Amino acid sequence: SETGFEGATAVSDVGDLWKTYRDAETILIDMPIGLREDSGEPRPCDVAARERLGSPRSSSVFPTPVRSALDAESYAEARDRQEARTDRSIGAQTWGLADKLREVDEFMRTHDAAVGTVREAHPELCFWALNDGQATEYSKTGRPIAGFWERIEILERVDDAICRDVRAAGTDLVTEGSNDDLLDAFVLAVAASPLTGELRSLPAEWPDGDPGDPAGLPIEIVYPQSL
Repeated sequence: SETGFEGATAVSDVGDLWKTYRDAETILIDMPIGLREDSGEPRPCDVAARERLGSPRSSSVFPTPVRSALDAESYAEARDRQEARTDRSIGAQTWGLADKLREVDEFMRTHDAAVGTVREAHPELCFWALNDGQATEYSKTGRPIAGFWERIEILERVDDAICRDVRAAGTDLVTEGSNDDLLDAFVLAVAASPLTGELRSLPAEWPDGDPGDPAGLPIEIVYPQSL
């Protein structure tokens, strides 16, 4: 909100999220919205996000599978479907997210009212924007303590009560999520709030000839303005 943190709630899936917050002006989620079906071309928003983040943080932007791969019953079948339709395979890390990817895709394709409100964002791109266009220095996995406090410091530039609010949310939430998940949720909430102005979107310009998502879902990654 305009005044800062109001509370945190753990939800089970995107449908539950929509039921709880459907009156919100903006809901940001760290999951792809808008997929390819018969093309191995990377989504333009993913390419643009990787360019801005640079190495090594660009590796946090995972390749997205084609839509039909999400219905596979095994990793091997998903690879076969991906390779039959594109010149690329599907990584194990991406396959590990297949259930959530399918859940979000099915929800967005069956809830027209959510399109434009529920939007795709990426935590590291949000931290990049709030850090004056500089990617974070420390990995959340390789240097978890340094990475945690680096990201807290970035969030404190927006709201100096963030540390207290993160502690309160982390103490009250009943969830299997980690501190990394909590910080990712906070930076997306900050990006969606009036504290950082209007959202910007990648790609800045849609490539000529790119057909987008055949299902009509937007292919974009949004992020806040630099402070």
